[in-house]
Amino acid sequence: MENMSALAEKAMASGFNLDLVVHDGLVQAKFMVDKIKRAKTFAIREDDIFLCTYPKSGTHWTWEILNMIVAGKAEYTKHWLNSAYLESRTKEELEKLESPRIIHTHLLPSQMPDAIWTNGCKVIYVHRHPKDCLVSFFSQLSKQIWEDNPLQKTAFSGSWADYLDLFLDGYTLAPCGSYFTYRLQMSTISDTYKGFEVCTVRYEDMKADCAREIKRMAEYLGRPLPEQIYRDISEACSFKNLKNACETMKDQTYHYKWQDGSSGYFRKGECGDWKNFFTVAQSERFDKMYEEKMQSPLL
Repeated sequence: MENMSALAEKAMASGFNLDLVVHDGLVQAKFMVDKIKRAKTFAIREDDIFLCTYPKSGTHWTWEILNMIVAGKAEYTKHWLNSAYLESRTKEELEKLESPRIIHTHLLPSQMPDAIWTNGCKVIYVHRHPKDCLVSFFSQLSKQIWEDNPLQKTAFSGSWADYLDLFLDGYTLAPCGSYFTYRLQMSTISDTYKGFEVCTVRYEDMKADCAREIKRMAEYLGRPLPEQIYRDISEACSFKNLKNACETMKDQTYHYKWQDGSSGYFRKGECGDWKNFFTVAQSERFDKMYEEKMQSPLL
């Protein structure tokens, strides 16, 4: 705990403009602690569908796809995905959602309600190349200011090198903590929860052939659709089309708004942008830690 407390202090000293505390052995933004505690006791319905992602892994993209699969057509949802954000919405707000609810979360499996696993809810887990996650998260936190931010500062004002150091130390302003901890817990769910079946999807596979991955998710959910619908959903949820829909067509009630000049949630939606940020030495350092933590090379 002392080490984690020191990391919270280091993070604030290195450029995080937030009050940071330690909760459940993880460095957290203070304002998130009560929300994380509340999420653990959330009342589950047997037909709930959970989208689990580490931040910046294609959450908006996949959530919209899942809603279209359930609807059986390529029609955008009324609200932004934050309307169904487990650790952000109140119990009352989530209770109002119609079944089957498609709820997204960045929490660790151990932080989520136990009933998800005992009730056999459907869980889709999307993971992305960790270097791209890191770059995307850094870009968002270091360039954007919430409209109602009393400090009028970005969430992170340190350097790229500072952020990389904190990320490798295990702190990234993600409620689930370390990328490595998250990836390990998600990849061993079937062992931890006695054969629980998760639909695991790679962001890069979605970029390569989205219609194919949409079909795979639909079949996992027991909701197969005509091949043309898969193609229609893929087109509707392309980066350009979904960004436009979210910014110009959707109800903005649950949109966390940034000040003018910020790019919002949708930045590039590309694979491999990490190469524009990492030096060779930084990349090799990251690869080494990944292999140590995950017991396998980063491909």
